[in-house]
Amino acid sequence: MTFWLYRYSQLEDRPNILSEGLWRRASVAGASSPLERRAFGIADDIYEAGLLFAYLAFVPFCEAGVMDSISLRRLLENTFQLDLQAAREYCSADDRLLEAVKFLDLGDGAGWELLQAMLNRDYRGRPIAEAVVNHRFLSGTFL
Repeated sequence: MTFWLYRYSQLEDRPNILSEGLWRRASVAGASSPLERRAFGIADDIYEAGLLFAYLAFVPFCEAGVMDSISLRRLLENTFQLDLQAAREYCSADDRLLEAVKFLDLGDGAGWELLQAMLNRDYRGRPIAEAVVNHRFLSGTFL
């Protein structure tokens, strides 16, 4: 996961080798203006933070060796194409993953709600960092 500081001067037509992939994905997603590209870059970081959140929710709560970061990413992105309700149903049927499901189910599914928002397919629908930090799952307001 890479966090970037996005400046308008970096968003011009002089792509740097480290950001070429990011700007290519931004263009595919429809972000063409400097402001849209900046928003895409920030949302991309939120997406990656969502994958980290999923990792932190699954790996400690699963049986040892059952889940790793690559397997989890493939499960969410490829197998379930970011449909977290379907992923939840699948994981709840596997006893080795059940504790992670229970953890994300806290607060009437607050963990799944946050994860779905952070992994929203449309970058425009992802929350900003402040909204993530203040989400009821992370703030504990559901307790």
